[in-house]
This record gives sequence, structure tokens and C-alpha cells, in this order.
Amino acid sequence: MVSTYLKQTWFFFRANMQPIMRIQLPFIILITLISMSAMQSVDPENPELNNSVLMFYLASLIFLPLYAGATIAYLESVVSNAPISTTAALKIGLQRWGSLFITKLLGAFAIAIGLLLFFIPGVFVLIRLGFAEYHSIIERSAPADALKNSWQDTSDYFWPLLNGLAFLFVVLLGGNLLIETLLQAMGIDSLIIRALFDIVFGFLNCLYTIYGFRLYCVMREKQSG
Repeated sequence: MVSTYLKQTWFFFRANMQPIMRIQLPFIILITLISMSAMQSVDPENPELNNSVLMFYLASLIFLPLYAGATIAYLESVVSNAPISTTAALKIGLQRWGSLFITKLLGAFAIAIGLLLFFIPGVFVLIRLGFAEYHSIIERSAPADALKNSWQDTSDYFWPLLNGLAFLFVVLLGGNLLIETLLQAMGIDSLIIRALFDIVFGFLNCLYTIYGFRLYCVMREKQSG
């Protein structure tokens, strides 16, 4: 079953790559440029936080909920057979930014506590809160409700979520490490090339969102049926 969901995720990604790129790439590129600036400005002998590093973290906190929410809004419009424009998707992402930001912040706090408790509880919490962002954007749930509903709804989908997301994690991380190794073997140490690959893999992270959304749709169809 997981392999079927992964194939459907890849098919959906390929079919909707350009609209998702229009939503995400401007923000991913901007965050990457800020990251490059932060890396260049850090003194290895005195690696204290400076303005560029703080700006990178701030940009990530601001932009991630925006384009993640816009992406989810677009995914929902596609399965509803009424695809929305990039502008419309970003408008929804902006409208739900505060709610999704708090949802992600509370979720990250819960996951961090779990990770401190010998790691496995953190992974468990991460998966059980896997539907929270979809509840926040699609159902327009308040942060606490989104987390609670996700916890309830993922009880029957824990293993499909865990196995599928773990597979994507291994593939993406493995691909990133392989490219890093090849670049080092060829003696290529270009910040620009590194940034290009950061952008590519940053965009490919949307596969996590699409896979989670596929399982969310399965759950929703089962509940409505």
C-alpha cells in the first residue's frame, strides 16, 4: 500500500510540478541567498550569531508557513477539480499564516520534548501530528484543534505515514549526500553550485507534503464514506 501511495505522490508531483514551483521557488531561492550570505559572514574562529544568520532564521520562520500553506491550498484545489492560481494559493497561505505558524511551533515544541525522551517518542509525536497542517489550511482549524484532530486521525495511518516519509527521507538525504561526495571527489567547492543543489533539494521537500496530503485524503474519504 505504501508503494502505491509513493507512486501516486510522484505522479502528482510530476503532473503539478510547475504550479508548485511557482509557489515555492521564489521563497526557497530567497532563503538560500540569505543562507549563502550568512555562511560567508560567519567567522570560523568566532562563530557567533550575526545579523545575517539571524535574518536567515527569521526568513525561514516567516516564509515556510506561507509557502507551505499555499502549497496545501493548491493541492486541495487540484483534488477538488478546481485548480487555483499561484496568487490565489499564496493569498490563502497568507490568510492562514498565523494559524499555521502557531500550529507548527506547538508541534515542533512537542516533537522536541519527545526527541529528548530517547528519540523514539519524538518520531511518534512527529507522525501523529502529520495531518495538523492540512487541518489548519483545509479545515481552517485553530492550532490546538488542528493538533488534536491530527492526533486522532493518524491513529490508523501511523505506519503508512512513517514508512512513506522515512523512505522519502532516506532517498532525499541519500541523494544529497551522494552529490556532496561526488563534488568533493571532483574537487568542486563552489558556494554557487552548493546553493543550486540546496534549492533543488529544498524544492523536493514538497514530496513530504504531497505524500502526507495523499494519506490525509485517504483518511478523509474513509471518514466521509
